[in-house]
Amino acid sequence: MKIRSFFGQFFSGLWGGGLSDYSGLQESAPSITLNKEEPYIPPEAGMQLSAVWSCINLLSETMATLPLVIYEVKRNGDKIPARDTRLWQVLHNPNQIMTAHDFWLCMSLNRFLTGNAYALIHRDGTGALIGLTPLASASGQMEVAVLDGQVIYQYKKDGKYTYFTSDQILHWKGMGNGVVGLSTFDYMRATTNEMKNAQKNASALYGNGNQLTGIVTVDRVVKGQQLIELRNRFRELGAFNGDSWINFLPADMKYQQVAMSAADAQLLETRQFGVEEIGRWFGVPAALINSSSGTSGASIEQVVESFYRSTIHPLCCSVEQAIMKRVFTAAERAKYVAEFKMSALLRASVSSRYDSYSKALQNGFMTRNEVRCHLSMVQISSQLRAICGL
Repeated sequence: MKIRSFFGQFFSGLWGGGLSDYSGLQESAPSITLNKEEPYIPPEAGMQLSAVWSCINLLSETMATLPLVIYEVKRNGDKIPARDTRLWQVLHNPNQIMTAHDFWLCMSLNRFLTGNAYALIHRDGTGALIGLTPLASASGQMEVAVLDGQVIYQYKKDGKYTYFTSDQILHWKGMGNGVVGLSTFDYMRATTNEMKNAQKNASALYGNGNQLTGIVTVDRVVKGQQLIELRNRFRELGAFNGDSWINFLPADMKYQQVAMSAADAQLLETRQFGVEEIGRWFGVPAALINSSSGTSGASIEQVVESFYRSTIHPLCCSVEQAIMKRVFTAAERAKYVAEFKMSALLRASVSSRYDSYSKALQNGFMTRNEVRCHLSMVQISSQLRAICGL
C-alpha cells in the first residue's frame, strides 16, 4: 500500500511538513498559499526561466566542484586525510555510473528544486559502505512519513514502490522544522508566476515582429496588394538588413520612428527585478547570474566572497553533517570527519594579498624575505592541492 493511501486511511488530517511536527506523511509545500489564484508551476517548467536555471546551475556546479575530504582525527586533534578508507573511495567514486561531480550535481539539483535530496546507501554484509545512488525527489517520486517515531521513505520507480528506513537513505534537507525541508519552488510560486507572465508578455510583444518600430505615411489611401507590398518593402526600416544601413523612400512617403513606450520600459524593468527576486530565493547575488543590476556599491570580489560565506558555507556544513549522521557508522563517527575544502574559495585575490603584503612591509610587520617566503609557500601549497586533488 502506498504511504499516502495508508495515512489517508488511518491518519486523516495529520500531515506533517517543513513548518510542523506531526506523525504521518511529511509535506514540504506550504499548507496556505499567498495567492490562491496562482497556478502551480512544476520544477521542469520553472527551470525554463533563465534566472532560475542560472541560480540552480551556479549553486549545483559550485557544490559539485568542491573537494570533499575524509579526515582521520588523531588524539591530539590533528587531522590526516584518510585516503585508504572505504569512505574516501565511495565518496569520490559513488557508483559505477557517476563520477563524484555527477553525483553531487544530481544531489544539488534535487536539493535546490525541492528542498530535499536523497541517495540510497549501499552496504556489504559487514555493514561497510560500498556505494551511493541518488534518488529523484521531484515529480512525487519520493514520499516521507513518520510512523511510531520512525522515518519511512517510499520511492516510486517504473510503477513499483520501494520502502527504506532512515539508516538506508542519505537525506540532505533544507530549512524546515520537520523531517523534510521546505520546497523552494512551492514557496516561490508567486514569484515564478510573475516571471512567467512577464516572459509571456514579452514574447507576445516582441515575437513574430509584433513590436512596432516605425510608421510610414503617404499622401494617398493605400489598400489591398499595394499595402502588402509596402509593408514587405519597409519591414527592415530602423535595423540593419544585411546589405546596407541606408533605406530610401519615394518622394511622397515619410518615415517616423516609434520610441519605446512607458509600458514596454516597465515590462523590461519588471523582468530585471524578477531576476533579483529569484536570486533572493536561492541566496544568489544578481551580479553572479549575469544581471546588469550591479553590485550595490560592492566590488565583484566582495560579492563573491559574501556568496561563499553566506550561501555556500552553510550548504557545505549541512552536507557534511548529513554524511556523518547517515553514511558513517558509529565507529567511523568516533574516528573520522567529512569536510569540504573551501580554502581555495575563501582565499583572498592576488591583488588583495599583494595589498596586504605592501601594508605589512610599510608598517614593519613583515620583512621582504618573510613576504617572499610566504608567497613561495602559497604557491607550493596550491601546487600540492592540485596534485593531491584537494
